Amino acid sequence: MELFNRGEFFEAHEVVEDLWNETTGPEREFLKGFIQAAVALEHHRRGNLNGLRSVGTTAAGYLRRAGPAAGGLDVAGLLRDLEEFRTRVERGESPPRPRARRLGATPAGEEE
Repeated sequence: MELFNRGEFFEAHEVVEDLWNETTGPEREFLKGFIQAAVALEHHRRGNLNGLRSVGTTAAGYLRRAGPAAGGLDVAGLLRDLEEFRTRVERGESPPRPRARRLGATPAGEEE
């Protein structure tokens, strides 16, 4: 999560992929979605908007199947961030980067 939240998407992908390779069951689907989210954002960082769209759609599918909370992560919040990011990029805006948050964590700048 730290790498993802710092915008080090390639590195986040590599670390989580190692976990994914050792995992089975529903957690594997969740990790696949998280990996794909990092890849989509790496595509954006490199200026590949088609990659953001296509891999972002794949990521959202895996994450939705994982449920609103998986792996201790607020999956529903990450999905909202990813969708807002993509929508704002499509409008030519410069959106804030999506964040991965632990369940129950308060987003920066918001009160508990």
